[in-house]
Amino acid sequence: MYRRILLIVSVLAIVFAAVALVLLAAESLRWRYVHDSPLMIYAGFMVAGGAVPYRNFFDMNMPGTYFVMWLMGTVFGWDDSGFRVFDLLCLAGISVATFVWIRRFGRMSAFAAAIVFPLWYLCQGPEISLQREYIALVPFTVMLAVATGDADFRPGMRTMLTGILAGLTFLVKPQFLVLSLPLLPLLFRQQGVASMSVRRRVVWFGAGVFLPVSGMFLYLLCTGSLGPFVDIAANYWPLYTHMDKQHVAISGFRRLLYLVTESRDGLMGFYAPMAVVGLVVLSNTPTERRYTWMMGGLIVAAAIYPAIAGQFWAYHWIPFFYVALCAAALAVRPVEKLRTGDIAPSVAMVFLLSALASNASEKLLWSWRGDKMDNRLKGGVPDEVSRFLRANIKTGDTVQPLDWTGGAVHGMLMARARLATRFMYDFHFYHNISSPYVGKLRREFLNELSMAKPRFIIQVVKNRPWPTGADTTQDFSELQVFLKENYAIAQQGATYNILERTSR
Repeated sequence: MYRRILLIVSVLAIVFAAVALVLLAAESLRWRYVHDSPLMIYAGFMVAGGAVPYRNFFDMNMPGTYFVMWLMGTVFGWDDSGFRVFDLLCLAGISVATFVWIRRFGRMSAFAAAIVFPLWYLCQGPEISLQREYIALVPFTVMLAVATGDADFRPGMRTMLTGILAGLTFLVKPQFLVLSLPLLPLLFRQQGVASMSVRRRVVWFGAGVFLPVSGMFLYLLCTGSLGPFVDIAANYWPLYTHMDKQHVAISGFRRLLYLVTESRDGLMGFYAPMAVVGLVVLSNTPTERRYTWMMGGLIVAAAIYPAIAGQFWAYHWIPFFYVALCAAALAVRPVEKLRTGDIAPSVAMVFLLSALASNASEKLLWSWRGDKMDNRLKGGVPDEVSRFLRANIKTGDTVQPLDWTGGAVHGMLMARARLATRFMYDFHFYHNISSPYVGKLRREFLNELSMAKPRFIIQVVKNRPWPTGADTTQDFSELQVFLKENYAIAQQGATYNILERTSR
């Protein structure tokens, strides 16, 4: 009787979650991108126009991100609806790959895992959409399916393909290589490659990683952008990674305490205990017990992932939530194999599915009523900037944003406006100002700005993040003098000014 009731409740919870997922996915087609996704998309737009990363524009992301955005815009168009379609296709790919690699633990667990992460992802709203961790999750989930799947591969082929997929994640986020490490002991001991020595398997995996990574460096070398890339990686990455979530520069023991505190806070919640419950259920299955260590290793690696780069924004926790939710889905075991003691974990997983589905339903009601989420759908700085540029920009005109995540770059993307200098945003001019490297960036920007003489400059003055703390500033006096002498306000909004060049 317990089994029959649990079967009915589990199926109803999965169906409820699946329906909520489909409705929320359809509603998400109306979302407007926020935070820093438009910056990366605009970089892809410039690559589509022939720009070379690092040489033609300054940014600190890996080159794989730009080419994903280039592919997205080229295929689906450079507007929000195309971005949303691409986002949902990526989510569908993650869901299918998740089902494939979890299926060995039971079909109900596979269905639950394939639904629960996409539902969690969409419940977070547009703030984390198309972030780099999410993009890297696509090849990462395929890698999990390949490494743990039952499909027959030639000796070494599975290992090399796993390495190639791990290398693709590196091109988007280098830290993802840490997440591939728990797979290696299992991968090297699989029966399909039992005739190969461990040394040969390591060589095959290393060769797989080497192929995409060497291709990236060859591209950078041939385009003359390897030097600028190394310059950014060596000089700017250490500055940016030593800032906390409030953009305060920190170092030494204070930074160590920050890493520990943020890691602890990120692990506090319902998902980590549910992941442990799933691991306990998996360890009670003798035939699948070897996967318990792999899954536990993935959870640990994903938990320390944000601390590797010292960044703890919500999207940096995407890998952890993905792995934790997959582990939690293992609590939904096939009902015919349940013992009385297994009912409690399955009930907990049913509760998790129902809670996420209820959260999705609540967000749908907000959106249908026009509350809360609706302010992200239309209007605001991107639309106002885009309308102005479309009405006033002429062939050959360039535009320079003085912004970071305030909507100026998004408006430029909507208007297909050309960037005047190498700098898409100005955040890096205001922290670590005593650093010779930041001083060099400031001088390069002023020189390029005076040479380019952009027709319009979009200056976001309110509701934008500023670095604070020691060795930071909100003053750039040389830039302000340049603007005062050469530009006048052409349009003023609540948070921004559009300046037009007055001098010839």
